[in-house]
Amino acid sequence: MDATNDALESLLSARLFIAPQLAGGRLYFVSDLGGRLSLYAMDARPHGSVPEPLLPPSIALMNPHLIGGEQPFVVLERLGRILVLIDRDGDEVYQPFLVPLGGGFPEPAFGSRLAGYRVRLFGAYPDRNLVYISAESRTEADSVAFRGDVATGDLVRLGASRYGSLPVGANADHSKVALLDGYTAGDHVLYLWR
Repeated sequence: MDATNDALESLLSARLFIAPQLAGGRLYFVSDLGGRLSLYAMDARPHGSVPEPLLPPSIALMNPHLIGGEQPFVVLERLGRILVLIDRDGDEVYQPFLVPLGGGFPEPAFGSRLAGYRVRLFGAYPDRNLVYISAESRTEADSVAFRGDVATGDLVRLGASRYGSLPVGANADHSKVALLDGYTAGDHVLYLWR
């Protein structure tokens, strides 16, 4: 092999380490260490540890850059869980699932209440076990913004719009949430929920 092929081969064999989150002395991240994207954790001490897979090998995650939203998972240390967006065999209909911090089989985070939607995570407040999601309807031309309490499984509908309804920020006590609609990238309207 010549130097060009060696450089190309090296580039193609590079591993991905995406969307890192530090919680409780552990580093959580998405990687393709096992040949497909999955969720991993390792110690965050100076010399680290061997990355541990947290999902069964039959479950592959989508590249977080392609999902949209702010992040593909959130570590909820107080609950001992991780909320992660998973689709079914690459159908890109992401649903929120809960996995124990040490790994295991995912369980639906909010039961079947989001089954008719494609979900994206737009904000997380792990200290309060709250997440903000945008859910695109699979049957209507609407997106619905929700605030989810992961500890109780409660979902609060914040608003709906055919132009986005993206929950992009909340005040300190979460009594008001800014929802962003946009028909085009340069034409946004800001709404407040009370």
